[in-house]
Amino acid sequence: MALTDLSRCSAASRYRRDPQAGTAPVASRWLLIEHPGPWAKQPLDTPPLLGAVGAEVEKVCGSFGGRVLLVRRPGRREPGDDLLSWYAVDTVRRTWVRGTWRTSENLLHAAHALGVPLSDSDEDAEPMVLVCTHGTRDACCAVRGRPIVATLARALPEETWECTHLGGHRFAGTLLSLPDGTCLGRLDPDTVVGAVRSHREGRVDAKYLRGVTRWEPAVQAAVAAVLAAHGPADVDDLVPGRIDAEGESTRVDVLGREPMPERVTVDVTAEALPDAPLSCGDKAKQHTAYRAVLRP
Repeated sequence: MALTDLSRCSAASRYRRDPQAGTAPVASRWLLIEHPGPWAKQPLDTPPLLGAVGAEVEKVCGSFGGRVLLVRRPGRREPGDDLLSWYAVDTVRRTWVRGTWRTSENLLHAAHALGVPLSDSDEDAEPMVLVCTHGTRDACCAVRGRPIVATLARALPEETWECTHLGGHRFAGTLLSLPDGTCLGRLDPDTVVGAVRSHREGRVDAKYLRGVTRWEPAVQAAVAAVLAAHGPADVDDLVPGRIDAEGESTRVDVLGREPMPERVTVDVTAEALPDAPLSCGDKAKQHTAYRAVLRP
């Protein structure tokens, strides 16, 4: 697959310049289940999650404002090593709960850890970078994601993981930074290390920002617009204040701390874009861009 082949969703999206601000998955808490693969097209159809177990895990995670990802370390897993890890991560308090699993019952326990155990945890979560390489979901995720994860694994070996779908195949390569919940997209092997390091140093480049997952799409887009105008800065330097939504329009007051402006009002409009394939081999579908305009 040529990375410039416009029959591929990520190449076509780059060509169209689809806006990516406001497209991050929405979740304040994440359950990461280590699973060496292979991963099914729908992650929770992967044994032993297939069936009632996966449905229950998804239901429990959703009840706590969370989502689940399957993750694995890059490279081959040592044979005979059947003790796998799980991590419940809170992007607001930046804490986690950890455990290991062998059985489906262990995974149900892990899902429930997103609730009271995570709320009570005061253990600071360690940095993790999760790169989508979910090729069974979309070819672009693997073809763009795998070179990225290989590059990151050399630079940040302790932090780097592969993960299942982060939404937005057309924005591949895409990654999720935890515990802060920042989602970046349209990365390449020559840009990913610099983008991750800049993010960690509090200098987020809005060009790659899909959004912070604990916020809804309009807020994600508003924050990205303020960063584009006044950044780079740390994502923690900006938080939403008053939010007024009416139809397809949302007004967001973005509150900042130095060096960002104290307050910026942003008008965000959800705009329906012309139909286009949003995944490789898929039929053309309508999709949404979040257009953000800063008020003077």
